[in-house]
Amino acid sequence: MNEVMLFPLNSIVLPEGKMRLRVFEARYKRLVVDALKGDSQFGICLFEKQHLPENSELSAVGTLVKIIDFEQLEGGLLGITVTGIKRFMIRRVRVEHDGLRLAKVEWLPNWETLDLTEHGELLSQQLQRIYSQFPQLNDLYEQKFFDDETWVSQRWLEILPMTNKQFDRLSLHLDCTATVEFLSQTLNNPNISDPTAKV
Repeated sequence: MNEVMLFPLNSIVLPEGKMRLRVFEARYKRLVVDALKGDSQFGICLFEKQHLPENSELSAVGTLVKIIDFEQLEGGLLGITVTGIKRFMIRRVRVEHDGLRLAKVEWLPNWETLDLTEHGELLSQQLQRIYSQFPQLNDLYEQKFFDDETWVSQRWLEILPMTNKQFDRLSLHLDCTATVEFLSQTLNNPNISDPTAKV
């Protein structure tokens, strides 16, 4: 098993996804510096602050990411842009002196590209509207694959608020079919709060 540095967040990035981060905590500045000294890679997983006692505060599934851009921001902050490479299952976590977590991980296969189904077509159209409304998302991508059901469903998982348990359950399927069904039910439920609340 490989060991990766972990950056737990309240949102996730998945393979082929991109995310901008503002880094201010000393332990995560160290993570960025150490990553840039090597292959520029580290892991991102979900962090659930108000987790239930029977559940871990960290998601079981995370994503290995690579730093593709780096800048020094005002106030001593670091700004980085990362892209998702491959998924992993966290098997064991250890914590270093400054609170930085490192995890022994088992690699999971990435989901294969799939043509759009009827539900996927609707999700793609909804995602395109979201991207047109939020330039900070749209501008992350030079290329967008709105005709790939896997790409579309993973981009939705990155912006849709969900618990660690929900994310893990969907992520451990062999393809995006269960995620598409979940998204279709969630996004078309009038009782669900704004699905773009994290954007």
